[in-house]
Amino acid sequence: MEYFGATDIGNSREKNEDSFYAGNNLFIVADGMGGHRAGEIASSIAVETFKKNFSQFINLEDNENIYNKENNQKNKKLNTDTIKKALTSSITEANIAVYKNSISKMEYSGMGTTFTCCYIYNSSAYVIHVGDSRLYIKSNNNLKLLTSDHTIVGELYRNGKLTYEQTFNHPQRNYLTKVLGTSYTVSPDFFIQELQNEDILLLCSDGLNSMLKDDFILKIIKKFKNTEVIVNKLIDYSKSKGGFDNITIIIIKLCETKI
Repeated sequence: MEYFGATDIGNSREKNEDSFYAGNNLFIVADGMGGHRAGEIASSIAVETFKKNFSQFINLEDNENIYNKENNQKNKKLNTDTIKKALTSSITEANIAVYKNSISKMEYSGMGTTFTCCYIYNSSAYVIHVGDSRLYIKSNNNLKLLTSDHTIVGELYRNGKLTYEQTFNHPQRNYLTKVLGTSYTVSPDFFIQELQNEDILLLCSDGLNSMLKDDFILKIIKKFKNTEVIVNKLIDYSKSKGGFDNITIIIIKLCETKI
């Protein structure tokens, strides 16, 4: 498995409110929102709290090359129920941590963050998701959006009331219907995506997909082979199209390790 992640402030924002993590088969993108510095604090708290809690269930230090079914050590007894419990418990704790901080100081009031995470184990991606950051899969020559945007526009699009083109300019395109940290409880989406050798996963904040359309993103993924090059090219093109938001991207290329 090859992967690379990066974040960029973009062209218009005064600060970068995105946070991400990529390592040990765990991948997270969080896009914070709120007042002065609150967005970056929300996303950072969410990512760090999630990682800490997740590691209590699953030994992240033992995850290198875990995509290969024959190369598991301490985590070889993991099953779907254990992984789902680890993800749901961790996002619950992350939500509580952000919420408690949001009510601790006036300047943090109302802060929150999107949160899109996948954990790769035994040829599957276990995904937990809140908000409008995204997870795509490129399989063969197709790019498919796996997550659902928790936004007003996302709901309108899924219900057939907006075209894909209309979603880019709708006046309510940034209105989130679900986010991490704005209340004591949260109901994330959870699903499992089966993976094949040579599949490519893309996690991103909306600073990417609000600037570039899916067919162009696919074109860049197909054109370049190196994960770092793909990420940097997508960031550059997003900025050339306006770069109105922070841009965070993780590219994961699946390939079995020969032992």
